[in-house]
Amino acid sequence: RTSRLPKHTGNMATVVAPSAILTTRVVAPKARAARTLKATAFKGAKLAQPKFAVKRAVSTKAVADSKISTDEVLKTIADKWEDTENKSAVITYVAGGAALVWLSGTVVGAINSIPILPKVMELVGLGYSTWFVYRYVLYKDSRKELVEQFDALKNKVSGEF
Repeated sequence: RTSRLPKHTGNMATVVAPSAILTTRVVAPKARAARTLKATAFKGAKLAQPKFAVKRAVSTKAVADSKISTDEVLKTIADKWEDTENKSAVITYVAGGAALVWLSGTVVGAINSIPILPKVMELVGLGYSTWFVYRYVLYKDSRKELVEQFDALKNKVSGEF
């Protein structure tokens, strides 16, 4: 049996996406059928035929979607790093971001361990999402307002006024 997975070639990493294949297999009944056959095996009687059960199994395989050159990505990152003027600030921001992600994961884990609080937080999130859709997405005028606010925030963050 040969593998259907793509092979690693040179410096190219392959991106794969799983897909499911539904297969069936026939399984004979176990000892119950043998007992039934032995009990009814006498002259002039029909033997009971064992019934076969069909079990379904799902297997997955990986399918290559696209190829990304790792050398190209590393070269782009190296070029961006060389163009950076204040490298210590970038390192500080990256370290702070990593610490913030770790801290938020710890806080969410602690909140999740309190019995009622996760469901309350889900309700709060559902309520806020409903309000956001009603306030900014449902009507055309409010969508324009949301785009204007987003553009203003984007300009403020990027330094453009």
